[in-house]
Amino acid sequence: MIAAAYRDTICSVLRRKYGRIRNGAKILARDIERSPRTVQKWIAGTATPRGEELVKLMSECDELRDEIFRLVEEGKRCPDE
Repeated sequence: MIAAAYRDTICSVLRRKYGRIRNGAKILARDIERSPRTVQKWIAGTATPRGEELVKLMSECDELRDEIFRLVEEGKRCPDE
């Protein structure tokens, strides 16, 4: 459940913010020092960022940071899931 929520959150936020921008994946990839293909996989929901990548994404995208913190708070309220 948590892994799916994490993947879906990353995918939806990145798709909303960068998916509609021409070369959005390339722009984000340059900003966080990753390959455009890696970012495209995150936007498509076929892969998720690891620790360091997530921190860089959160520093670039306030909306993603807020959504990740929301997931953390939900996890605190429902620790058995």
